[in-house]
Amino acid sequence: MFQILHRDGLARVGELEIDGKKIVTPALLPVIHPFKSEPWISVAKQMKLNGVITNSYILKKGGYEGGKDVHDLLDFPGLIMTDSGTFQEHMYGELKAGNLEMVKYQENINSDIITIRDIFSEMDHSREKIEGDIEENFRRGREAISETRKCVALPIQGGMYPDLRRASARMMGSLESQYFPIGGIVPLMERYMYSKVAESILNSKMNLKSNSVIHAFGAGHPMFFPILFLMGVDVIDSSAYIKYARDNRILTETGTVELDSFADELPASPYFDRYTAKELAKVGEEERISIIGMHNLYVSVKELDNIRQQIKTENMWNFAEYRAHAHPLLLEAYRKIQEFYEYLEKFEPHSRKSPVFFSGEETLNRPDIRRFKSEATLEQTGVTISKKPFSYYVEKPTEFVQSQFGTVSMFMDETYPVAQSLFPGEYYDTSKDITKFERPEWKEYLISKVNYIFKYQFGRELYSFLDRERITLQRSKNTGKIRNILYESKPILALRASDGLFSLNYDGALLIHSNFDYPSHRVVIDSEVVDFVKEGKNIFAKFVDDADASIRPHDEVIVVDRDDNLLSYGRAVLNRDEMIEFQRGIAVKNRLKSSDPS
Repeated sequence: MFQILHRDGLARVGELEIDGKKIVTPALLPVIHPFKSEPWISVAKQMKLNGVITNSYILKKGGYEGGKDVHDLLDFPGLIMTDSGTFQEHMYGELKAGNLEMVKYQENINSDIITIRDIFSEMDHSREKIEGDIEENFRRGREAISETRKCVALPIQGGMYPDLRRASARMMGSLESQYFPIGGIVPLMERYMYSKVAESILNSKMNLKSNSVIHAFGAGHPMFFPILFLMGVDVIDSSAYIKYARDNRILTETGTVELDSFADELPASPYFDRYTAKELAKVGEEERISIIGMHNLYVSVKELDNIRQQIKTENMWNFAEYRAHAHPLLLEAYRKIQEFYEYLEKFEPHSRKSPVFFSGEETLNRPDIRRFKSEATLEQTGVTISKKPFSYYVEKPTEFVQSQFGTVSMFMDETYPVAQSLFPGEYYDTSKDITKFERPEWKEYLISKVNYIFKYQFGRELYSFLDRERITLQRSKNTGKIRNILYESKPILALRASDGLFSLNYDGALLIHSNFDYPSHRVVIDSEVVDFVKEGKNIFAKFVDDADASIRPHDEVIVVDRDDNLLSYGRAVLNRDEMIEFQRGIAVKNRLKSSDPS
């Protein structure tokens, strides 16, 4: 049903497939009124959206008969989700239909994702009421799943109580579904209580399996998108595009602007190209609402495309932090996310494609930076060097350097994030002298550097099981940087220029296998795919039996069978929990070569 294609921490570009219909996440499902679908369905198609959401409350109250296909009604062949009407009932009055009746109704109109009739938790509901309501929601979820083979959305409620959010998530997560909307957050967003939304989502997500699809109900303003997807939300729905348009309010990536506040030129948009602000204000009301609504949806889709690209380039933390500074309450939400360090860290790689850009004190509190500081910084006082990499700009090897992350060994000067970061006052100088690395003290420094980085990356000194006198280094002629580590003239490791960490080859994998006890650095696979793995095929999550719990995305790993026979090596895409819980997608990118021993 769901697989990760690209990821950056919790943020993930994925593929969700239901009944043969596919959408790429992060996904936006525009809210479509079932009896007033135009021009919005046509616009959704133009924008190449593959999913929408409509409301079974409105359909049923409007007399749309079961047995007809909602895809035909909307003239939309893509994925259609139906909301059960819980929020509409909360806002507009009771719908006299029980949970099972509404589940069957949604099934009969061929909805792709059916939502149970959960009980909405309001901000002022008492703890006792919410406790009873989430128990009832669980009963309704179990009832729905027993009565339909359709994909069932199980909303997580809990109001303002984090522990009840966690309890609701655990209960719903025990049922046979993968799709979990976070409910009750619209009133919080309407009050700009973004930190409470973040708290609600993360308390829910951390108590669900990692392969769960997280849907943030009603989270339709693009200024909040980066925060949502940084937390691992996969799907959002939005009626904001049309609601804001009715009030002449124009959405942007960083806020909302009233039409009459524009002096002349409107934001860049294919829907505003023909108008100045004054001209648009004179357009008839219904046409003006449509024009602004189309622009609002366009901006939302464009921001979503941008976020997917940020995830693919592993730049989501930089991007979300940058966007968060657009509004104080977004920044509060960003800081709230960082409080969930213990959970976030499990999904954080030890390096990223994108460097760390300092934009405020929050930068140093990102989970990967916190982990680095706890594992690699030292109590000693170091010398301050304003140019990077540090070792190129000192005459003699020095032991400790004062970095922006704290005191570090100079051996770490090319390792993420020390070198792959930019702070005010730091500069890169291309006029470095690399001939000094031929001097004895610098050759010794480089040999020791290999040992230090290996221990940081794998947890044990390389020279605790290899004779350092038999180590030789291959270095770049242009930069002087270490490229390959050889043992007795045989390459065993490559030091990546991108992040200053090691990649394994087959002989390096043998070293890990021989010198680290099971299950360290291992991914254990099912016996039925052993031959495929030996042929160099990637390792898919559904065939992973177990893995080292300390594995993080992008880690170098070895692949073994149940008897701990070495089969292959590669780079992890998922952490251990994801490898076990996902049934689709790549768990490890296999780097076994045809020239490696069979």
